[in-house]
Order: sequence, then structure tokens, then C-alpha cells
Amino acid sequence: MVNVIFYVCVDSLVWLANLFSISYELINIIIFIILYPLFLIFLFVLVLVQNKKIKHLKNIIKSKKYPEFNI
Repeated sequence: MVNVIFYVCVDSLVWLANLFSISYELINIIIFIILYPLFLIFLFVLVLVQNKKIKHLKNIIKSKKYPEFNI
């Protein structure tokens, strides 16, 4: 099963490399060395921003003394 997934991924990378007329190695570097880390950094920042918004909303709810919300 792992072999099948691996070869599907390799075939996909080869297809992308041919589509953009670049080498397999370059498409591999672009995806896994550049794009994936940027995506992870974006997700990390998104989580931090959302946590800040949640804390802010909790403070608003606590200051308004809404009895229906118990946080």
C-alpha cells in the first residue's frame, strides 16, 4: 500500500515537472523546501491570530457579564 502511494506521488511530481518544463528535482525542491514550509508558517500565524481574537472575545463577554455564556 505504501509503495502504491509513493509511486502515485512520484508520478504526480513527474507530471507537474513535465507540465512546467522543469526537472523532477526542481519541482520537488519547490514543493517540499519552499512551498510546504511557507504553508506551515502561514498556518502557525493563522492559529496565533485566531487565538488572539478568541481571547479578545472572551474578555468582551466577561466584561459584559452575559449570564448565558459561561466561559
